[in-house]
Amino acid sequence: MSTSYLESAQSDAADMADHFVDEIVESFIDNDGEASNDLLNDYSGGDRYHHETHIDKTYSLQEASDLLDELDDYEETDEGLWEGQKPREAISSQAAYTYGNAVYSLWRDIIGTINDDPDLSELLDSYLEVDDKVADELSESEASHEGEDDWEPPFDESDEADDRKEKIKAKIKEKIEALIKEAQPT
Repeated sequence: MSTSYLESAQSDAADMADHFVDEIVESFIDNDGEASNDLLNDYSGGDRYHHETHIDKTYSLQEASDLLDELDDYEETDEGLWEGQKPREAISSQAAYTYGNAVYSLWRDIIGTINDDPDLSELLDSYLEVDDKVADELSESEASHEGEDDWEPPFDESDEADDRKEKIKAKIKEKIEALIKEAQPT
């Protein structure tokens, strides 16, 4: 049985998303439901990780040919990347960059799925509403005790908000992990 390079690329893209899941969660929250799909610039060590894990490989002439045929939608055409190499090395390099393109494109598809997920949008809305809800609760409590010099709030506003936000953030991460798992080939 021959290697399915597309399945390998799908698996590697999902593994990469899993590797960066905490940063994906932060990006999703910080960018109002739009996790960055720019692995190379927006994720710590993303460029190095991608190159070392997916591109820095060598292929035999037959493997390179099979890979280039199977992943032709992702084919690298920048000849400068293998300029000056011997023909077999050049073909191996082209295959390696093509495989990297496939993984990166499939990574972007996973991020797109995350950004488009309606359940995640609802969770994000809940996350963003926490500060407003806690502030409203505190204001109501303060208003009912107006004029009482010795009154203290029944809870610390920031601790209450942080606890609620952490619970929602954990649910966001859980949902993102489930979407990443769905991206793994079967």
